[in-house]
Amino acid sequence: MRYVILGNPIPLQRVRFGGGRCWDEQKKVKVGLQVILDGLHGANPMYSGPLRLEIIFYFKFPQAVSEKKREEMREKGHSNKPDLSNLIKFYEDIATGILYEDDRLISDIIARKRWDDVPRTEFVITEIR
Repeated sequence: MRYVILGNPIPLQRVRFGGGRCWDEQKKVKVGLQVILDGLHGANPMYSGPLRLEIIFYFKFPQAVSEKKREEMREKGHSNKPDLSNLIKFYEDIATGILYEDDRLISDIIARKRWDDVPRTEFVITEIR
């Protein structure tokens, strides 16, 4: 099934420690995206794995980029921050408990960062048979 989450792709941030406690600064963002993802998934059952994740992160072009330069950027891909691995981990985490029981079920990943006019994250999860 294909899922599209509009908005800038979000990388995972590390849990913070201080004052004898730890906290997740992204908790509210994660919960909001989980609600969106749950709505996209609907009443479908959770995937039971093993799974293949194909995910593309689309980042909005910088404002002062010409149309010619945009085409070049589309072809080359996105090599700026954030790290691809941190992006993947964030979306694996928000899908846990909604699309699958645990992200350990993912055995194959194909991931890309790209430029586009519409920032979003698109991914497809398929069961490997």
